[in-house]
Amino acid sequence: MRISVIMPVNLGYYKCDVTQSASHPEIRFMYAVRSFLSQVFKDAELIIISDGDRKVEDIWTHLWVGNPSIRFKYIDKREPYSGVVRNVGLEMAGGDIICYLDHDNVFGPNHLRIIDENFDTREYDWVYYNYYLVDTVMADKVMRNVDPVYCSIDTGAIAHKRSIGVEWETGYGHDWWMIEKYLLPLKSMKIPTPEYYFCHFRKIEDF
Repeated sequence: MRISVIMPVNLGYYKCDVTQSASHPEIRFMYAVRSFLSQVFKDAELIIISDGDRKVEDIWTHLWVGNPSIRFKYIDKREPYSGVVRNVGLEMAGGDIICYLDHDNVFGPNHLRIIDENFDTREYDWVYYNYYLVDTVMADKVMRNVDPVYCSIDTGAIAHKRSIGVEWETGYGHDWWMIEKYLLPLKSMKIPTPEYYFCHFRKIEDF
């Protein structure tokens, strides 16, 4: 297996000082999974970790239970932004490369192909890349430039070798904490922009 995509999912409402959950989470979740299934590159698996949400399990059972490209695990609900959920996905992963997909975002059809073709795992331990923002006021996607610094890089902009053994912590800043602790000291490069679309604030009618 070349690539494992890890997706933590809880479809419940949340709100904190800096963000809140997107509308229509079930529909967004289904779009996210379908964007994985539509990938041109096929040597990949999607690992869905349900963070204490039986609705996620019901949707998976109804739509994808027999699909060999999708693996599923239910765990008891964890505190918000818990690293345990992604760590469970890492334990299950069989791919040489790990990347991530939030349940309210989507991949374009060439996302994994671009990562596969540009991530030389013999030379580099991880790669990062720009991604696209899509929201209610933008007429089209807008590319967000990503650098390996605080407040720039996050989960949607990285892929790393499974063998380096990262571990996610808990808290709103867990993306940066993991990158700073495990990835920054290792050899990396910025690759051509794949097709990760950040759709969290986009109206569901626009899909």
